[in-house]
Amino acid sequence: MKITFVRHCETDWNKEERCQGITDLELNSNGFMQAKKLGIFFNNEEVQYAFCSDLKRAKQTIDNINYDRRFNITYSEKLREMDQGEFEGLSLSYLRDKYSNELRIWRENPENFRLPKGETLGEVRDRGMGYLKYITEDLPQDCTVLIVTHNLVIASILCTIAKKELKFFADFTTASGAISRVNFLNNIFTLEEFDFIDHLKEVDKTAKSAGEY
Repeated sequence: MKITFVRHCETDWNKEERCQGITDLELNSNGFMQAKKLGIFFNNEEVQYAFCSDLKRAKQTIDNINYDRRFNITYSEKLREMDQGEFEGLSLSYLRDKYSNELRIWRENPENFRLPKGETLGEVRDRGMGYLKYITEDLPQDCTVLIVTHNLVIASILCTIAKKELKFFADFTTASGAISRVNFLNNIFTLEEFDFIDHLKEVDKTAKSAGEY
């Protein structure tokens, strides 16, 4: 099974470096341009099954990929971004100034540290991996799958596939509109391509890669 993850394209809060979480924002003008470039890129990609977060920014991203309505899409709240509670809408610079201790604890133990009125990254990983396992168990093993979701969902899944502790999640964060690919064969996940963004830029860049885990 070939699984392609796409992080949703840019919103104003992405650009402003604000915590976004489950706040249901739309793409900004640059985000729509990124999404159209994804649509062009996926013209040459086979998609048999598609899954998407039910938040607007993810829906608008996959709608541009599926502009010709050639595949059906299943939406799920299990693919939503991490609920960041009281931090949503706050800028990273403000958090660094006012909540430096909380950020330190979060970085050291994101699996268990709960943001005020929000989720832990461990909970995000559990629902993300649970949904991924549901997909891999239910679909044909030789199919192609597209999943459009959010930064921390993708990061926690890829971190888990790499058998890394969640405190290393930042090593698996991706750019808005970036593509990462995972292969699933004989019950083993292999990270084939990570944070690929050639389709978004005029200048070619080499995608990050990883081996089997």
